[in-house]
Amino acid sequence: MKKSPALLHPLILSLLFVTPTLAFADHHKSTKIAQADYIPGSWKRTWTSTTTGLQSSMTKVIKKADLDNHFVETITNAFENGKIRGKRQVRFYVEPVVGNMLEFKGTEIRNMDLKKSSWGDWREADFNYLFQVDEVFWNEVHQNLEDSTKGRFTRIDSDNPKHTYQQLAQRKLSVLEPFIGVWEGSVEQIDVKAYGIKAGTQKIKHTIQFNKDKTIMFWHWDGDMIDGFGAQSYHAPTGYIRTNYHTSTGNQINGKLISSGGKKFVWERSGDTINGTLYEKCLVDVSEPGVFKHKIYDRVLNGIAQPEEPVVVLKKVD
Repeated sequence: MKKSPALLHPLILSLLFVTPTLAFADHHKSTKIAQADYIPGSWKRTWTSTTTGLQSSMTKVIKKADLDNHFVETITNAFENGKIRGKRQVRFYVEPVVGNMLEFKGTEIRNMDLKKSSWGDWREADFNYLFQVDEVFWNEVHQNLEDSTKGRFTRIDSDNPKHTYQQLAQRKLSVLEPFIGVWEGSVEQIDVKAYGIKAGTQKIKHTIQFNKDKTIMFWHWDGDMIDGFGAQSYHAPTGYIRTNYHTSTGNQINGKLISSGGKKFVWERSGDTINGTLYEKCLVDVSEPGVFKHKIYDRVLNGIAQPEEPVVVLKKVD
């Protein structure tokens, strides 16, 4: 007796039709990554050989490909005198990792025959590394973080007029926006040898503002016992917001923002005073609307820990 053909379950039938589509789908397609807008352009880094003492350079010229997050880079390695020692092209795409960290994923590569000045054939490639990119810098890390080869490239050209230091500084300094305003108050001051201040009641007016394009923040600490003028700006080579200020009592101080979150900011500062070398940390807390709190801790003068000062609390008046 002839058997009837077995009927397939509807779910199995649907998988048979869907599977080929899944198998041949482009797994590189993804949602456009905002950070990837900084990738196109020309980037360059230079270094000095530890064995020969000669300087070399690597230049990347990166252009967008047809798909989102896909690019083609042309890499040129040259000696200090400009003589090219190697040239290659890489097709790659990027994926987000965490924060502004991206993963570079190379898919194809080809090399140039320098004698004939002609490109070879594309061949499959499979290599990756982590990197961060912004308006000015491209920082990449190969292998693991402890034993890695790190590279920093500087942007030397871009078709995007927004890829400037000014755009980068504006974005980085925007975190300090809550500082803006005129703040007033008073504090029962103790003797502060590090700043040449005597004990007593001190009235304070603290005025903070941006320059016109918001790339520099400058301020005036106008107190009964001390006057201070300072500025903050973004230091692109290190990635820190740096501060520098001078006081009427002879202090010349440099510092950097080492931590921030929840409208609380920790500055690490050091410099010269008429009484010696100063190191301290300063916590500025503007988490409460209309209130500016200023707290000094870990202050050391000439290697000697200094007495703790009271918190300065100011109220916003303008």
